[in-house]
Amino acid sequence: MEDSLTSCNNAQTYPRNLADHKLAPYALDAISYQLQAQASRLFADESQAALDFLDLGNQAADFWPRRIKNVKRLKEHLGVAPSQTQASHRCRFLFVHAAHSRDRLNVSGEMLMLCFTHFQVMPEFVEFLLPFGFREYAQDFHFSGFRQRTQLIEHRWNAPFGAKPADKKFQICWNLKSVEPSDCDEWSTRQCAIYHSFHLEEVRPSWIIIKGNELMKRRVESATSEEGPQEASNFDAIDRAFEASLETHLIFCRWSAENWRWYINSIEDKFQNKTRNTFSAPLRAPTLPTADTDQFTLRTRTNTWRTFGAKSSISQQTENQTTQKGSLKADMKNGLSPPQTYTNPDTGISQPLPPDEDEDDDDNKPGGPLNPSDIKIDDENREFSFNNLRELHKLAEKANEAVLSLKQNIIVLAQLREFYSLILTRQGFPKDVADSCKDAVDNFELCIEGLEHDMQTHVLRLETLLRLMEEHQLHSILDYQNTQANKYSTRSMFTMTEDMNDIARKTKIETTSMKVITLVTLFFLPGTFISVGRTFLSTLMSTEIFQADATRSGGPDPYARLNPIQVYLALSLPLTVAVLLFWACFHLWEMRHEKQKKSQHKAADWQV
Repeated sequence: MEDSLTSCNNAQTYPRNLADHKLAPYALDAISYQLQAQASRLFADESQAALDFLDLGNQAADFWPRRIKNVKRLKEHLGVAPSQTQASHRCRFLFVHAAHSRDRLNVSGEMLMLCFTHFQVMPEFVEFLLPFGFREYAQDFHFSGFRQRTQLIEHRWNAPFGAKPADKKFQICWNLKSVEPSDCDEWSTRQCAIYHSFHLEEVRPSWIIIKGNELMKRRVESATSEEGPQEASNFDAIDRAFEASLETHLIFCRWSAENWRWYINSIEDKFQNKTRNTFSAPLRAPTLPTADTDQFTLRTRTNTWRTFGAKSSISQQTENQTTQKGSLKADMKNGLSPPQTYTNPDTGISQPLPPDEDEDDDDNKPGGPLNPSDIKIDDENREFSFNNLRELHKLAEKANEAVLSLKQNIIVLAQLREFYSLILTRQGFPKDVADSCKDAVDNFELCIEGLEHDMQTHVLRLETLLRLMEEHQLHSILDYQNTQANKYSTRSMFTMTEDMNDIARKTKIETTSMKVITLVTLFFLPGTFISVGRTFLSTLMSTEIFQADATRSGGPDPYARLNPIQVYLALSLPLTVAVLLFWACFHLWEMRHEKQKKSQHKAADWQV
């Protein structure tokens, strides 16, 4: 107590003012720097301060709650300054709250450092303080851990020669996370930081609980009241106080394991609501006309023979069906009536006639090009939109955060359980207290193990839900949407292919026509060239050789005896044959060259 009073006179230098800090100077400097750098975010003004103390006496009847709102009143309550209202307490709780989980703590920096100095709080507890305070977004929220410092030897390692022996005590600090209902039927992950100090030479346990709301304060008050269990408020001796500390630990441990079941249920419900309509959408198959079951009967092998007259009737009925195939196909497409049937006159058995198949019939061809309005996705396909996918991604993030928080809680609880399991066997721990509290520690370990198993079950449940989201449901939804898109894309490509086929067929016909026109032109071109021509070039038949009987000199014309028709045929026929042969040779050469190209392409494709 003397060390505490001496340190409180210099509380602003925490953690350097601690009597026994066991940390190197550079570690203390780092902690001091973090406190100063984040003081504006962590602490409120003294005018808004409200520290809640809960002092307990020997029994639950000795119960003194206090709310301290300034430094002066705090010093009086802690005994640093003289006061007329001091009470003798055996256990003290300090509750630090905030308006909400991301707001500044309702305490000033001076007041909290004074409390830390009075309780001689281990400097490592500052690490669990820093995740609190004002934050616009959740930052450093996932920090978790367990720290302990046990002093069971009276020698103080940094004390000067002749100093007072150190008190036998142990200190632990840790934090846990849980989910609590918030506004709008939502859930919020909350954290709680706990510091506990227990002296083994006198009954003087102390607690510091930092949490956004006052839930822990109400639960501790309820547990230590007269209506609560006796073990949580009995401080008559060291062993009873030790058992009371274990019961208090269980308050925080049980809080860290509750509500996860309902939180996971809410995630599953939201996930199912987002995906149920999509996966329950009916798959509509094309409606096909079916034969009337009353008109169709399987025939036995004894009635499979047919007479000539039956064959004639079948042929006659088939011809009648052929004349009406246009209307029949239209009815079949619309699903208006079943196919017509044939009744055997010999056996009286009716059976449906096969539909007429005509590959060249235009009725079998698909319709014209699809309009953009024709390519539509059904309403059930639109149920799962990008917004739904984004919301599912948020659900997956919440599930991952829950898995992380649960695993961190499991680790912290395991360290807490191991600490109390080993401390009874540590050298310097009072043997009588260890023997008296062995059953309480065993029960404490069993309770913690049960909570760990519950959390592991929640982790398995969340991991299964995440696998369902990532590997099955989400991928299936995306694949389903891709299938629908490919379906309508294939329809569009089919229509385009049909159009290209029509164009190719028309081009083939036009090419054939051009070849015929070219061939006819080549056939008549030599005769035309030889017959008459009065344009740019004069042809042979228009020369003066065939136009006059005498020459210009007045003498007889040597060519006057030539018959023009004979000359025309003698010149045009060979020339026509020559032109046609030249065209045929060129055409054959072109076809041969094309075949060589095709053979080369086939050889190259085969090698590939």
